[in-house]
Amino acid sequence: MIEGLNRIVDWIENVSVTLLILTATVVAIVQVIARYVFNNSLYWSEELILYSLITMSFLTMGMGVRYASHISVEAVYAIASPRMTRALQIGAASLGLIFAGALIYYGSKLSINTSRMGQLSPAMRVPVGYIYMIIPLAGSFMVLRYLLIMQFLLTGRDYVAPQVDIKTS
Repeated sequence: MIEGLNRIVDWIENVSVTLLILTATVVAIVQVIARYVFNNSLYWSEELILYSLITMSFLTMGMGVRYASHISVEAVYAIASPRMTRALQIGAASLGLIFAGALIYYGSKLSINTSRMGQLSPAMRVPVGYIYMIIPLAGSFMVLRYLLIMQFLLTGRDYVAPQVDIKTS
């Protein structure tokens, strides 16, 4: 079940990050053209680009867990026994779960409180509480990824992160 959810989250993250980077790039190019060619600027473009990049950063936290690309001290595993290595990996995943849980809890509180206040973004006039919802969503994606890792570790298997081949043929 976790692996099926993981595939769905993979698809959501990949599509979302692709659309966000595409949106930020296109809006930045249009803004430059509007400013220097037509001598008119899009008043909302900087805000949209900023929110796109922030949202993308939060979404890629779960991807970092999935592909084991967050910072870790691998040298400790080299000198530790296999049993101690497994315990350290479970401890690290547990700490990751706690952090992701904190993101969900405090991100939800922030989003709900901001929504109750009715705060709007300055240029686009979007409720900021909606923008802050990316924090608990990213935490949820991280929880799923850490649970996948824990499932492997607790059943005696090593978690091997998927390898991404970005070469073009």
